[in-house]
Amino acid sequence: MTLAGNVPGLGTFGIASDLAAHAGSRHPLLALLPALVPLLVLIVALDAYCLIDLARAKSVKGPPKIVWALLILFVSAPTGALIYLFVGRQRHQPVPDPAGAAAASQPQPPRHALAATAPARAYLPPDAAPILRTSGLTRDYGGGHGLFDVDIAVPRGAVYGLVGLNGAGKTTLLSIVSGARRASRGSVHLDVPRSRIAVCPDVPEFDGWLTGSEVVDLARSLVAPTAGQETVKAALQAAGLADSASRRVAGYSRGMLQRLGLASALVGDPELLILDEPTSALDPAGRAEMLAVVAAMRGRRTVIFSSHILADVQRVADRVAILRDGRLLYQGPTRELIDTYLKPSWLLRIAGDLAPVSAALAGQPWVTKVEAAGPDSLRIDAISIESGERGIPAVVAGCAARQVSCEPAEADLESAFLALTSGPEVLA
Repeated sequence: MTLAGNVPGLGTFGIASDLAAHAGSRHPLLALLPALVPLLVLIVALDAYCLIDLARAKSVKGPPKIVWALLILFVSAPTGALIYLFVGRQRHQPVPDPAGAAAASQPQPPRHALAATAPARAYLPPDAAPILRTSGLTRDYGGGHGLFDVDIAVPRGAVYGLVGLNGAGKTTLLSIVSGARRASRGSVHLDVPRSRIAVCPDVPEFDGWLTGSEVVDLARSLVAPTAGQETVKAALQAAGLADSASRRVAGYSRGMLQRLGLASALVGDPELLILDEPTSALDPAGRAEMLAVVAAMRGRRTVIFSSHILADVQRVADRVAILRDGRLLYQGPTRELIDTYLKPSWLLRIAGDLAPVSAALAGQPWVTKVEAAGPDSLRIDAISIESGERGIPAVVAGCAARQVSCEPAEADLESAFLALTSGPEVLA
């Protein structure tokens, strides 16, 4: 009897047919059946792997893919599969043309390649025509939930921070602006084509069997089909994934998926980039790097990003909007929010006796309160920031005291946010 491996054309199914033909008779081959079954399973698995690899391959050596598929299926098993693996499979990327080789020999682009090389666009002052404006924007989910009569204006080239507690309406607002949801009423005015808008959701999801490079390349093929492969590499590098580009997405952490979403959004060089909680899944080092990428885009593209991490917003945002229960409480420059909604207060440290300085400050008309904040510190409340900044150094100098430090107390976005959202009335 001749085994299927020696009969051309039978392939994997030849062994099964041969075994079936002898199943009804007492034949020595039956004694080998328990040992041959695992071999048969291995051969079938090898054929299946080769067929899947062939389907995913961008190119193969020699004949077309259909010929290789026929060889794998119908040539004596596992001969066809082995021939494909060692002869037809494209193990390396195709050899680039001379122009591509010359480009590859150049120094690698900086980490924030896309942000640094994107064509600079004019940054307009706040009173110029905004790139995005909403009017009476409302999405009512019922029961007091949703978005209600929100009017925002985003200057072109700005980094615009959207902050609020969970359920404040940040994601709803960004979804309506991007076109993913419809508003119950109101309008959205965009001074940019929809094709030049990119969105990165708060929880990006991708097929786990793709590599990071393949995910970004797929995004490129959809939004910028004429762009070269260098844009894929630049987007991955800008998002900090250059070293993980060839890894399967199934092995990515939550933070890496967040970066991959950013890379997929950047590959089309959008003019308006919308980021929903871009730093929520990142460690401190990753957050710093992501914020550096966002800050580098200022003046080159407009970025709207939402976050509940107020320190991140304060670090990179030119303007900020605060939402509470679906309503806009504040919109304006970040610094103006801090100056307006925080009580002007300073912590003053003195080397030596505090009493003369405390008494002198208490006698000033612009001081509303002076109290000890420690063995060598005073807390000073004033009627305005300007009066405190001008008056405190003058009083210290007049007392001939040795000033160690003088810094604003609680002068950060978090304190302003708490001051603004703690009241019952909407202050927009």
